[in-house]
Amino acid sequence: MKLFAIAAVAALMATPALAGTSVAVRTGGLNLSDSQDAAVMLRRLDIAAAQACGAERGSVRDVQVAVRRSACYADAMDTALVKLNAPAVDALHRDRDAQVAALR
Repeated sequence: MKLFAIAAVAALMATPALAGTSVAVRTGGLNLSDSQDAAVMLRRLDIAAAQACGAERGSVRDVQVAVRRSACYADAMDTALVKLNAPAVDALHRDRDAQVAALR
């Protein structure tokens, strides 16, 4: 089974407690060129980046939203997507970001 680690690499000076935080993400069993599997992987990366930047699954919604708007989260996602090197996952991420930006 393959694992992929995502690290909170940004905003570490502002949040020393998170320095060096990483979360393992399973990639095994996924065909990352398949759109459904790419969506599964993107969701896994999203959860891992949020956790690495301070939001736990049990965190209140406001905390989840704030973390996902942070530089830490954006940098963690960008770094993970570069390391993963899966164009379909990257494309879904860009599409999702464009949809979110259009809603603001």
